[in-house]
Amino acid sequence: MMGNPPSPALKKLAAAVRRYRKLRGHTQAQLAALIPCSDKTISAIETGRERPSREMIVAVEAALTLPPEALVDIYDLLDIESLPSWMRDWLIEERRASSLRNFEMAIIPGLLQTEDYARSLLKGDEAAVQARMERQAILTGETPPTLRCVLDEAVLYRNKGGPEVMHNQLKRLVESVSERLTIQIIRSDVSPRLSGAFAIGNVDGREVAYVETAVRGIVTGSHDDIARLEDVWETIRTYALPQQESLDFIQRTAEERWT
Repeated sequence: MMGNPPSPALKKLAAAVRRYRKLRGHTQAQLAALIPCSDKTISAIETGRERPSREMIVAVEAALTLPPEALVDIYDLLDIESLPSWMRDWLIEERRASSLRNFEMAIIPGLLQTEDYARSLLKGDEAAVQARMERQAILTGETPPTLRCVLDEAVLYRNKGGPEVMHNQLKRLVESVSERLTIQIIRSDVSPRLSGAFAIGNVDGREVAYVETAVRGIVTGSHDDIARLEDVWETIRTYALPQQESLDFIQRTAEERWT
């Protein structure tokens, strides 16, 4: 149960669900039976008392025979409304990207975090944790982007949540790897340290990047900025361990440091 008034995005979602249900001529109980769920759940969604899961909103869309993402597009606003403007801008681009390249120096990338690791980073803010987990849905959708990650080895050593959380997080990294998702480790003592953390996405044939600075993140599509980051990415990849060596390194760190 939510103790605070619903946020603007949650109010908008609640109104949309209520409007579409009435247009279809259903009562709350009838809609609940189609999903199926309890009519109390539908009431909570339509009044904004509770934040539903993404899966529930997809189920509501299907039950009301709505076009795909008619409600999900509104739901996605929940993930970004409390974020700084630059992060909101990046998440919009990230969802649309066909490929992503990510370099991290301090933490596991958000798209690869376990729930417990995210909970530690987000200080137990459950709404933020849920939003981060749902952000990862782009990796399992119908057209997931390719994701290429390079992580400074220091990322594997920073204690976020304790040994069990870290052990499970590193196991998740190893298990996540596929043809479309690669993870390489760069040893700190050989890293060229040309940049802080950044990500580059290909969105509708154009490149856009998110760059972290000491005070804020920057989203840029500038040709000069992208060219510079492309050079930095290629240099970093040159120094990184090959894929299998990286996975062995992560697995070894999980067993030797976090058990």
